[in-house]
Amino acid sequence: MGAIKFFYKRRHPDVQDDDLPYWCKFSLWQGVKKITRKFFAQSVIPFIPFNHLRVIGYRLCGFKIGKVNFIGMRCYFDDLCYDKIQIGDDVTISYGVYFACHGKGQVHNNIVIKDGAYIGMRASIIAPKNIVIGEGAIVGAMTLVNKDIPAGRTAVGIPCRILENHKKSTYEHPDD
Repeated sequence: MGAIKFFYKRRHPDVQDDDLPYWCKFSLWQGVKKITRKFFAQSVIPFIPFNHLRVIGYRLCGFKIGKVNFIGMRCYFDDLCYDKIQIGDDVTISYGVYFACHGKGQVHNNIVIKDGAYIGMRASIIAPKNIVIGEGAIVGAMTLVNKDIPAGRTAVGIPCRILENHKKSTYEHPDD
């Protein structure tokens, strides 16, 4: 029996194993690791004033982040789902963007941001299902993204709506 489970059962003796909270099933090491990751991902890294150090810090926490990206200060990355967020190359994420991988019923879904995408300030990306923001897509400031954004399109509003008159992407990878 893990240390967390042992202490929880001592405090709540009538609780059955099936009714234990999810966090009681972690080992002590897993619990410490999660708390440490959460502290750095939410309290330290978002306030680092240098972009390269922020990106390195997020990568060290386990987030999958490509090359030549800008991630603004005070962004919130879902620290429980660090392996569910994938950011491509040459992506710009403006200041204060929120990423939440939890959907209805606490289901953990993927958020994939393809190469060359731009996400405006204070946008919120929530994943009631797997979300893909296409290559060269633009997400406007303060937009609530709760569905896929096709490549080269612009999404604005709460909830987002995709603008029809946006030209197709002319994004080219910097290595080409």
